[in-house]
Amino acid sequence: MTVNKMAVVGCGIMGCGIIQVAVQSGIEAVGVETSEAGAQRARDRINAGLDGTLKRGKITEEQAAKARELFTVTTDLGAVAGADLVVEAVYEDVELKNDILGRIDKLVGPETFIASNTSTIPLVILAAATTRPERVVGLHFFNPVPAMKLVEVIKTPVTSDEDVAALVELTQRMGKSPVVVNDGPGFIGNLLITPFFNDAIRAFEQGVAPMESIDDVMTLGFNHPMGPFRLADLVGLDIVHAQGVSIYNETKDPKYFPPKMLTQYVRLGWLGRKTGRGFYRYDS
Repeated sequence: MTVNKMAVVGCGIMGCGIIQVAVQSGIEAVGVETSEAGAQRARDRINAGLDGTLKRGKITEEQAAKARELFTVTTDLGAVAGADLVVEAVYEDVELKNDILGRIDKLVGPETFIASNTSTIPLVILAAATTRPERVVGLHFFNPVPAMKLVEVIKTPVTSDEDVAALVELTQRMGKSPVVVNDGPGFIGNLLITPFFNDAIRAFEQGVAPMESIDDVMTLGFNHPMGPFRLADLVGLDIVHAQGVSIYNETKDPKYFPPKMLTQYVRLGWLGRKTGRGFYRYDS
């Protein structure tokens, strides 16, 4: 099956990024938000993303203009009907995702792919919210979507090889480098990065070294682009926390349980760059 039109439900940073890379690749895309204010923020964010890509010389003026013609954002969930692929990109909450996936299931045709951008939740839990678990797949894009090449294409025991191949081809059309992953909590990326975040925070809590020194060790000693504290602030501490809780709930492995400091910062609303304060401060 060739994907010529896709829909994205949930137009936050991730959803807008997915729409941007889709339309840059010539794929028609419709985004769905819960309010007109949210829809307008999404339109502005996608256009700003296209502007930035244009300024960096990654696309031409003509390509940018064509991309802008290929996307719309609406508050009508019924707009997903007719899409070859619907990507759910709402917050990492099982009940919310299952509610959205169940509603999408009733609106689209039997051949439509339904994908979740979940980063940690086992896909079989989400697939069970639909009447077509064999057509539900995981497409875990990494943030920021326009810059990051990786997409985890997640399959369940009932996903066909043909459907996996179709989604690998789609993500390649979108300029990504897909990796096929079997279903499981955290998949590959977050299964590995969550203990990295947690161990760094615990080392700071225990007084092993200041967080700046821990970041320096990872950037200067291991050539990481940024250390765990700056990376966690970029991802969002609420997201890091939720990922840890989700994987811990499935595995009961204590290395995934969020450190006390991380939980406290999330409760204080210190979520990283997006709020102006996380482990570091980002105000003037």
